[in-house]
Amino acid sequence: MGFGSDLKYSHDALLKLQDWELRLLEAVKKFMAMRVKSDKEYASTLQNLCNQVDKESTFQLDYISNVSKSWLLMVQQTEQLSRIMKTHAEDLNSGPLHRLTMMIKDKQQVKKSYVGVHQQIEAEMYKVTKTELEKLKASYRQLIKEVNSAKEKYKEAVAKGKETDKAKDRYDKANMKLHTLHNQYVLALKGAQLYQHQYYDTTLPRLLDSLQKMQEEMIKALKGILDEYSQITSLVTEEIVNVHKEIQTSVEQIDPNTEYSGFIETHRSPEVVEQEIEFDTSLLEENENLQANEIMWNNLTAESLQAIFIWKTDSRPR
Repeated sequence: MGFGSDLKYSHDALLKLQDWELRLLEAVKKFMAMRVKSDKEYASTLQNLCNQVDKESTFQLDYISNVSKSWLLMVQQTEQLSRIMKTHAEDLNSGPLHRLTMMIKDKQQVKKSYVGVHQQIEAEMYKVTKTELEKLKASYRQLIKEVNSAKEKYKEAVAKGKETDKAKDRYDKANMKLHTLHNQYVLALKGAQLYQHQYYDTTLPRLLDSLQKMQEEMIKALKGILDEYSQITSLVTEEIVNVHKEIQTSVEQIDPNTEYSGFIETHRSPEVVEQEIEFDTSLLEENENLQANEIMWNNLTAESLQAIFIWKTDSRPR
């Protein structure tokens, strides 16, 4: 299968195909341009987020915290991700997007050249097989009328016996012109037939095969552009994966069981013997009826002590 062998009579379809492909490339170009803008804005947003983080606040305490270390590394790796995304956006802009822009211009030129050459060879084909033959056919018909007219006049001259030689000479000259034009028409017809065969067997197929080759080369180039786009915009590239691995590793190093070991060591309290809480005997200096650390039970305190006893009993867990 090929353009030259299968699309000889599909000129309109080929034009529609090229127009559709140009619209598709324009859509891809617009998408890539928006992706470049989006990635640049994303990189800028990440950087702004990192700039707003008070990195000094992570080390206000006088001990090393794995949580603060992990958090600081996450911020640092986010800054790294911002730089990577910015670089990718710049690479996308200068690489695939630029090449795609050039391809669109080349494809527009290919279409223009194809249309121009096709119009040229088609016009020549029409001239040889239509226009020139129609002129000869018109002259052919006119000469036939002239020959028939000269023949009738010759017959009349013979019948009248007047100017027969002159009439015959006119008749012979008209026949000579007709026979000469007949030969021209036959030769022109053979030439047109050969030209037509040459056009459909060689000239047009070569043009179409050339167009197909250029089309296929551009598809190959576009495949390369899309492949590069895929690699540049991939979120699983080694450098991005490493960013997230660093973050994950730092998070895994957080150990709740040992997080405060350093803090405890730094701020360990010295052993202190707490002073025993004792009954202040100075309260009894002016009263001899009361005894330190002993409950006074009498008619004056029985009711209140009984209430306390009942409350404590009811509040015991069951």
